[in-house]
Amino acid sequence: MAELRQRCDLSAANWQAAYDIFSTMKLFLSTIIAVALSVGVVWAEGPVEKAKDVAEDAAETAKDVGHKVVKGTKKVVNKVVDAVTPDPDARRVDVTLSDDKIDMPTSLETGKTAFVVKNVGNEKHNFVVRGKDGTHKFMVDLQPNETKVLHVQLKRGTYSAYSPLDGHPKKGTETTLTVHS
Repeated sequence: MAELRQRCDLSAANWQAAYDIFSTMKLFLSTIIAVALSVGVVWAEGPVEKAKDVAEDAAETAKDVGHKVVKGTKKVVNKVVDAVTPDPDARRVDVTLSDDKIDMPTSLETGKTAFVVKNVGNEKHNFVVRGKDGTHKFMVDLQPNETKVLHVQLKRGTYSAYSPLDGHPKKGTETTLTVHS
């Protein structure tokens, strides 16, 4: 029996030693996990900071784009307003449109030209200048008693100027324009 007791005491001692080793390893393992997590958090701060910088740059870019869109819109609005006044560097040419007649000079010099077109008729009209360099016209027809300005860079040659009816000039509302240098 003494032998059994000695073995039990030895087993208890071994168990206690094993428990102490396990507790020490558990503490050591917990410490390693805590250090690893801390290093991971510190390492992750780098990408987080980079992501923050990228987000701030994106926000700044969006703000800049927004300002440019507003500025561009203001320019377009100003161009629409300017469509009723000639550019200061353009040669002014007065044009009068009636329901059956176009009244304007038929000989002009080359360069930037501002056709100041007044509709004195009872119907809406447009004004078209067509030449070898293309067709120039108002985007929206002139209403009766309305005046608009059409800017055209005239080159040497012959142009047709007219007020279209259903896209085509009608009798009396077309004239030939000769441009010389």
